[in-house]
Amino acid sequence: MKEIQNLRVDYSGKILDIKKLDKNPINQFEVWFNELKTKDVIEPNAMILSTISKKNTINSRTVLLKNISDKGFVFYTNYESRKGEDINYCKNITAVFLWKKIERQVIIKGIANKISSKESKKYFDSRPRKSRIAAWASKQSRNLKNSDELIESFNFYNKKFKGKEIPLPGFWGGYLIEPSSIEFWQGRSSRMHDRILYEKKDNKWYVSKLYP
Repeated sequence: MKEIQNLRVDYSGKILDIKKLDKNPINQFEVWFNELKTKDVIEPNAMILSTISKKNTINSRTVLLKNISDKGFVFYTNYESRKGEDINYCKNITAVFLWKKIERQVIIKGIANKISSKESKKYFDSRPRKSRIAAWASKQSRNLKNSDELIESFNFYNKKFKGKEIPLPGFWGGYLIEPSSIEFWQGRSSRMHDRILYEKKDNKWYVSKLYP
């Protein structure tokens, strides 16, 4: 379609100076992420998570980043979901953050491992009650006959846990993405974009600049 090929946006970002960036990409990610707080970006913690299935296909979906530590990036899900099954088969993942409002993108590649049930429970208990009920009610990624079936499941657990503490489901929890590489992209005019790549080798981060 001609109207699609003619869609263009000219970016206006500044050159990324490697010397001014943090030597640790996780710290640099936090710098960029903190800048989003003043930019009114909707769900800045939304990331496209790509995993590899047993059929050697790639599955992608949007998940929410829920914590950043010196080890990496944490998100939560149903371990029996498609993404959980994929990660159980192959721990290699890619996570992409696209912040169009500030003309930036971050690509994280690494290994995903389950965090402790203690850490998962701490976060689970902080969620709204209905979100905790939904975690029990949804057989994530499984076939659903109709919406009524899901509503019935929600109502069942809502009644079951009425007036009680809602326990952490054994099939639900967090993953820590331990990065092996992180690429920072800054959109610039005339497609002269800036790309800064951090790669971890022998437990040390090396940084380089890439052609756009």
